[in-house]
Amino acid sequence: QPRLYSIASSQQLYEDEVHLTVSALSYEAHGRSHQGTASSHLVQHLQEDDVLAVYVAENNHFRLPANSDTPIIMIGAGTGIAPYRAFLQQREATGAHGKNWLVFGNRHFNRDFLYQQDWIKFRKAGVLDRVSLAFSRDTSNRVYVQDKLREEGEQIYQWLQQGAHIYVCGCITMEKAVRTAIAEIVNSCGEETAQNADIIIDNLRSQGRYLRDVY
Repeated sequence: QPRLYSIASSQQLYEDEVHLTVSALSYEAHGRSHQGTASSHLVQHLQEDDVLAVYVAENNHFRLPANSDTPIIMIGAGTGIAPYRAFLQQREATGAHGKNWLVFGNRHFNRDFLYQQDWIKFRKAGVLDRVSLAFSRDTSNRVYVQDKLREEGEQIYQWLQQGAHIYVCGCITMEKAVRTAIAEIVNSCGEETAQNADIIIDNLRSQGRYLRDVY
């Protein structure tokens, strides 16, 4: 079976390269160790100049706004950060003026802050306007991306009022928690009558402003 990985680089910047973000899956089950078929092959067994069979699967529902002035909020956990590196490379290369906010979560700051140097560079260049981080195993109280969203709910709501597009990349469980948090923010900060999470997210999705890449 094929495995689909988000592309972590912009073709505008790397014309004939494709960058991937791969975490080798390893787990215990039924009294023995198991490894992810594709991830362990890519990370542990593949050698330079080896040949792989690959293809591009287009995702027309997870791409930058047509209007480059549109603000974007990029929410991801673990390797779900991959497409946002490509997004910011693209926005920097094309001189886009839209604001960019990264909300990223992983386990440990020291070993799991993927592409840290890239985000620092984008911040210094003025491409990345805001960064919110959640490293769940570094504190006694576990904090996840949905918790960071709630903490900065008023700013999230302001960006939504400015027409921001929300992107969510990562596991389905995380996306469900993010969906709930966004709905709570809209209900608490907005003047509209309280609505359930599904209606709020459906409205954003119908406007093309809530986009998912989940697995």
